[in-house]
Formats: sequence, C-alpha cells, structure tokens
Amino acid sequence: MTHRRDLGYWDEGRNLAEASFYAEALGPDPRVLSPLAFRSLRFSQLEDEAVWTRDWVCVGSHEAIPEKGDLLPFTVGTHGVHVQRTEGGIVARFNKAQHGGCRAVPLQCQTGAKTKCSFTSCGYSRDRGAIPASELGDGTPEMHQYLGLRPERLLTAQARSWGPLIFVNLDIAPAWPDAELAVLGRTGAFFGPHKPRRSPETWLEYAANWKLMGQSLAAGERVMSDSDTWMLAETTLTDGTAARAAWLFPNLVLIATPASTAVVTLQPTSMGQTLCRLSTYGADPHRDLPFWRAQIGHRAAQAEAEHDDLARWGTQHRPQTIGAALPRQSEAAGGWMQRALAARLARLPHDEFPQPLYQNPRG
Repeated sequence: MTHRRDLGYWDEGRNLAEASFYAEALGPDPRVLSPLAFRSLRFSQLEDEAVWTRDWVCVGSHEAIPEKGDLLPFTVGTHGVHVQRTEGGIVARFNKAQHGGCRAVPLQCQTGAKTKCSFTSCGYSRDRGAIPASELGDGTPEMHQYLGLRPERLLTAQARSWGPLIFVNLDIAPAWPDAELAVLGRTGAFFGPHKPRRSPETWLEYAANWKLMGQSLAAGERVMSDSDTWMLAETTLTDGTAARAAWLFPNLVLIATPASTAVVTLQPTSMGQTLCRLSTYGADPHRDLPFWRAQIGHRAAQAEAEHDDLARWGTQHRPQTIGAALPRQSEAAGGWMQRALAARLARLPHDEFPQPLYQNPRG
C-alpha cells in the first residue's frame, strides 16, 4: 500500500495540501483564502510542516538574554525550543521536555490552542519570558524542563542573527537569506546608531489568526518585495505620521518612522489567537512604547474583525454566506501573504511512496 505525506490534511471534504485549495487566492483578481485556513486544526498542522519547521522564525532579541547562560524559550509551531547565550555565542536547541512531564500528549493539548501548564517548556503550552542564568541551577524545574543534565546532547536547531534580532530554523540545512535581508535593512532603516536602545518587551494577545494579524500590521501600499521572503509597504499611522511596514515571513513585522521602530513577533497561541511580542527601538524607546502599543491595537482590531468574519463564513453562524463566493482580497499585504503561503505549500512533497509512515525502514 502506498502513502502520501498529505494523507491527513483533509477537512470538510477538501485536501488542504492540494494547489486547488488556494488557487482562487492567487489569480490576477484574487479572493481571500478559504476560511479553513483560519479555523481548521488540520490546516494549522499543515502549516507546522510547511512553514514553522522550515522557515526562519524570529524568536526575540539579543537584549533579552544579555549574559552568558541566559535562556529564551519560544515555541515554534508545536515544537518547544530555546536559544541560550554561551561562551561561543547563541545556540538553539529543542527543549528536553517536549511533552512536559507527560508520557504522551493529553487530548486537551491536541486542540491547536496553547495551554497553561507548569511545564512551560512543552511545545503545547504557553511560553514564559527569558530566563536568567541564575534560575537555571542544578535541581531547578527550569533546568530539567529545558536543558536536562546534559544540554550538549540535546537536538540542536539553526540560529542566526539579523541586527539585534535572533532567528531559529528547525530544518536540517536551511539557507540563510543574507542578501535579501541586506536589501531590506538598507531600504527600511529599521535598526542602527540612530535607534540605539530597546524598550522592555510587552506581550499583547488578540483574537485573530496569525496570518490575518500579519496582514493587518503590515497594511499599506506595497512598494517592494523580495519574492516570498519579505515585503515592504508605505503606511500612515493614526496620528498622520508616515511610516514603513515590513513583513518578514512568517512571523516578524517591523513598523518604522525615522526616529523609532516597532518590532512585533507573531506567535500563534490557537487557530484564532495570536500573541504579539512588542518591543521598540529608538533614542527613547520607553517613551515610544505606549504610542506603538496603541498603533498595534488599532491595527489588531481590523485583524480581529476580519477573523470573526472569515471564521464564520459558510457556516450556520452566517447562513447568508453558505455557498457564496469568498470576498476579493483588497489588501496588498494579504495578497502577498497568500502567495508566500501557497509557495511553501507547493514545495511540500506530494509524491506517493511505498514506505509506510512511522515504520523503521531497516526493520
């Protein structure tokens, strides 16, 4: 019997991994993605394979872990990882306790929503903030959950830096988009001596899928993009200030004025919830933080409204939409996101192969 990599990615009678699923979102007059892309547990699992385990994901900044031994947790999809500052620089590893203290993943943790759990290293639970080295001593819960007794034996991930930011990639040998990021850095002027300090990080959570959150935060008139790696838009803030917004797919959005930059890392906490980790860079970032928090909240409100509209589309909650054509995609950032996502889905293996899944090929 043959098997397919996309065997489990069916929902409401549709194969979510097939090109036909997102074809209408890619045409010259595109429509928005199918609502299943925002409400389906199967689609979130597909994203874990196509996006979160293959892309460079921003997990935070160097300022969050300034001292040797400091550790920054970040759940990437359903994979609990961390970065730690060591004598030789930043290293990324999978956490020792991928399922917390559980021998198997409990059913309540398999719903696509991050749970509150004392085992904060678990890939199914909510993260905690950066952990100073002083809290990682022998015998501490944090030591056992994240590092274990032999950190050098943990499975490693790739880690790279761009400006003050840290990225990880869970793939085996991913290419780092150095040239593309150099262009984005020169064009956007997001970081540099003119923005020397960073504010404390604040966490804001909104009721919207991460894709819609990124689309709203990066909204504006697109001026340029680098294929499916990043896009840059001219935008206007609520006080009339001109700014530039960049989306580095999948989870980093930068919004900058000449004097200040807002850094937002997106982290799905459920299919309809996104955690936005916000920090700012500038001459006086503490003063700027409330302003940027209001800007993010204003844009997030649009994402929440869009999510509420699409998540109910074609259901009894909105019976007038059953069988109706999906709305046209009117946002430049939304159209770019749809193409970037479709490109990643298209790169997944779809060929049949004779080896049954989860079977030792040497057996």
